[in-house]
Amino acid sequence: MGSQMKKSADQPRAQWYWKSNSDSWSTNEQEEWTKYSDIESAIIEEAFNGTNKTKLADLDNYLINLNESIQISKSDPNRQRQIKRVPISRNETQGLREQRFFLPPGLSKTFNTDKGEGAYNFLSQWKKDKKLSNAEIVKQAAKGIITEGKQLDKHYESHYIARQLLAVRKKDRKEIYTCCIQLYTMECFLYKLINKALRENDTSKTSTLGPFCYILFRSWLTTEEKHTATLYRGVNIDDNQLTSYQEAIGQTRCWDGFTSTTKNHEKAQMFGNILFVIDATHNGGIDISALSDYDEEEVLLPPGTSFIINKVDPTEPHTLIYLQLLDLYGGGYGGPGGYGGRGDYGYRFYVLGGYFGPGGGGPDYDVL
Repeated sequence: MGSQMKKSADQPRAQWYWKSNSDSWSTNEQEEWTKYSDIESAIIEEAFNGTNKTKLADLDNYLINLNESIQISKSDPNRQRQIKRVPISRNETQGLREQRFFLPPGLSKTFNTDKGEGAYNFLSQWKKDKKLSNAEIVKQAAKGIITEGKQLDKHYESHYIARQLLAVRKKDRKEIYTCCIQLYTMECFLYKLINKALRENDTSKTSTLGPFCYILFRSWLTTEEKHTATLYRGVNIDDNQLTSYQEAIGQTRCWDGFTSTTKNHEKAQMFGNILFVIDATHNGGIDISALSDYDEEEVLLPPGTSFIINKVDPTEPHTLIYLQLLDLYGGGYGGPGGYGGRGDYGYRFYVLGGYFGPGGGGPDYDVL
């Protein structure tokens, strides 16, 4: 998928802002501007570039009047703020997004001991006994995200995501993967909701989020050119959570959600009190940096990623935790196609993926 997963870093785009001063119209205060979310900004940009002369954009809580360059509250039309458009070639932030790369304190446990059982169960519960075409899987993914958006009062954002998915439902699988990865990289509710459901093994979300998660998992699975160099991830964890890593040195643990890591050591140290130094030799991630508008050098690891905790080094200002990723199918050291250390769950992931991997012999379901 390497040649397909390209997006020009200099592709013209724009970021929209709303004036967030206490008095948006005051000329005596220093101006303060707040970004719209990526999808809100994309919705506004669509209206800006559209042929409709009214130049109105609908967001969940606001109406954007582009002719007047104002944001109007839907709950109180008298509450209005100025907006502005800033053309950019790439998101200009030099760091990593804190919510994407750095788990805040107290946000569930930082790992599981189930060797990927929870992640497998989440994916397989939706996939069970289904023989669907690619177009139908994408259609179900779009429908599920609209359902979740309705529950979160994110109607317009979720419909925007669904439109992007439905636009590629009849394309080849590589275009579908590219679309899903691009949507996953956007700063919106989607990636947060997906990983909350996976970490908590929230099976109530399998019917709505399962299809999108399955496509995203398959995009990792079918990528031949995985990034297998050292990766980094920063987190904030408390003393009890740190102790759990120290007590598990030499043991296998796993992350049930999709895990964002970076190739950039310096950026990974910007937040958090812990820095994971990840040896990805045996189970690499997919380099999705070319598909993101953020200069984060992101490499994405799949749900159920297992690792051995090799060392905990309490240095300053970050405690370093050295991890070695294990082969999703085999346990890491027997090469592709082996079913060693991971045992039954590794094989189940292999069957779920339905992919003739190197040295494999698993089924090929001919979907995605």
